[in-house]
Amino acid sequence: MELLGLFKDYVFAIILALVLAYVAYQQMVINRDKLRLDLYNKRFDVYTTTLKFYQELISDGVSSETHKSFIEQKEAAKFLFSQNPSIYLLLDELHEKSFKVKAYKENKEFKNSPELYAELVKESNNVVTWSNHAIKELSKKLEPYLNM
Repeated sequence: MELLGLFKDYVFAIILALVLAYVAYQQMVINRDKLRLDLYNKRFDVYTTTLKFYQELISDGVSSETHKSFIEQKEAAKFLFSQNPSIYLLLDELHEKSFKVKAYKENKEFKNSPELYAELVKESNNVVTWSNHAIKELSKKLEPYLNM
């Protein structure tokens, strides 16, 4: 009789251990999926902020809020895409070249100097053309990270 009670205790302990192991496994799966979703959202933020920066750059000019947000996302890209540093480098180059467009759009006093103004227009147009290609390249580079 005592052997039967001991057997029931072992069976109960084994069943309890299996249930706890299952719950722990489910929590691990949920946490892994949440981490993937969080990474996806942060990476998608880099992409959408870059698009907003680009759209403002080629239209009326970049607001200080958008510029600040782009810089934050560009720096975050170092860590979010650490296995592909070319993404950060592309964003950094876009940021660096954007100053040529800003210089053209914000400095209207250069209209008194036709040569300098023509150079600013040319550089600005080159950056806008390059930026268009850079956004397409960025989309391709981000594709593996934004497909769940």
